[in-house]
Amino acid sequence: MAKASAPGKLILFGEHFVVYGLPAIATAIEARTVAKVKQARKFSLQDNRPETPGYKKEKRDQQSDSIQRILKVMGLEGEKVSIELGGNLIAASGVGASGASCAAIAAALNEEFELGKGIDEINDVAYEGEKGYHGVPSGIDNCCSTYGGFILFRKDLKTGEGIVKQLHSKAILSIVIGNTGITSNTTEVVEDVKREKQRDPDRFSRMLDDYSMIIKEAESSLDNGDLRKIGLLMNMNHLLLEEMDVSCPELEELVDIAANSGALGAKLTGTGRGGLMIALVNKETEGTVASAIEKASFRSEITRIGARGVRVEHDGTTC
Repeated sequence: MAKASAPGKLILFGEHFVVYGLPAIATAIEARTVAKVKQARKFSLQDNRPETPGYKKEKRDQQSDSIQRILKVMGLEGEKVSIELGGNLIAASGVGASGASCAAIAAALNEEFELGKGIDEINDVAYEGEKGYHGVPSGIDNCCSTYGGFILFRKDLKTGEGIVKQLHSKAILSIVIGNTGITSNTTEVVEDVKREKQRDPDRFSRMLDDYSMIIKEAESSLDNGDLRKIGLLMNMNHLLLEEMDVSCPELEELVDIAANSGALGAKLTGTGRGGLMIALVNKETEGTVASAIEKASFRSEITRIGARGVRVEHDGTTC
């Protein structure tokens, strides 16, 4: 049996804008999905991941498509395998649950069948698996789960290739996650945004210009470890996403709660219209922000960001 794990992700900047060729900044988080794979007499899948209620049921057909894509691209189509998923990453919209599972499954299959694929090939396989969930994924989730740390991601619109640059931060960043409890459909929301672009191209072009300024300053602020500037830019990014109509009342409530509880900045992360809100905090405010979210009957989680990417485990040790 082979065992591998991969981290979830959060997008700090760039949801939806990345679809139009602009860069996004994403980060791996501490929570991970674990995949155990072994050759068997028949195919089986056991999904023991913790979840936002209803998430796994809603994604079941997409998950099946994803796994078949992974097996096919790895030359394992028709192989009888047993796959067991677990770990402490909560399967929810906005945290890269599908990207983490794809990367972990790809790495475990690579180990079990001794295919000898390198990290870039594992990322390519995970991207293929993401197609089962998202149709034409941006590639940012699988890259973050595979490579870990902080990444600047841009999609070349001509070639479809994802261009990844590793980033660093001089400060340790902590995030409080607020969960709306709503599972969103990435494909539907992305299509709605495209229709909005077609309906009012001038307004959409202005939003792209505003975001271009935000992401440029965000990269330098992350490198400098300027937490207050990062928080301010997160707020600005959220306002653009709200204008793009990908927020929802629950996300707005969470953003307000975080801001009123001392967060340095807050925004939706991922698809939007549900899923997660992230708030940048320091040691003094993380507990206050998390408690305020829980008091409002939402689930919260405190996490450090910039975690290690996909890894394979042997006899309790990692390599």
